[in-house]
Amino acid sequence: MKNLRLSKIPNRRRKRRWTIPCSYFLTFFITLAFHQLGYAQIDELVDQVNQAEQGTVQIGNSIFRIIKVAASVLLGIAAIAFLIIREQNQDMARKVGNVILGLVIFYGLIEIGENLAG
Repeated sequence: MKNLRLSKIPNRRRKRRWTIPCSYFLTFFITLAFHQLGYAQIDELVDQVNQAEQGTVQIGNSIFRIIKVAASVLLGIAAIAFLIIREQNQDMARKVGNVILGLVIFYGLIEIGENLAG
C-alpha cells in the first residue's frame, strides 16, 4: 500500500516553526530609515517656516518705518502750508488745520500699531 497523505495520522504535538521571509525584515528596515529621513525633512521645513516668518516681520517693520516717514513729511508740509495760509484765507486755513489734525491722528495710530506689532 502506498503512503498517501490521507493515511497519515496527524501529530498534534509537532510544533510548526514559523519562518519570516527576508523581505519583511527588509521592508521594516527601509520603512524605519525613511521614517528618520522624513523627520529630518520636517525639521528642515520648520526651520524654513521660521526663517520666512522672521523675514515677514522684518518686511512689516520696514513698511511701518516707510509709512511713518511719509506721515512725518506730510505733517511737516501741512504745517508749513498752514503757516502760510492762515492769515490769507480763513476757510482754507481751517481745512488745512483739519488735515493736520487727521495726519497727527494717523501718525499716532501708526505708532500704536508698531508698538502692538513689536
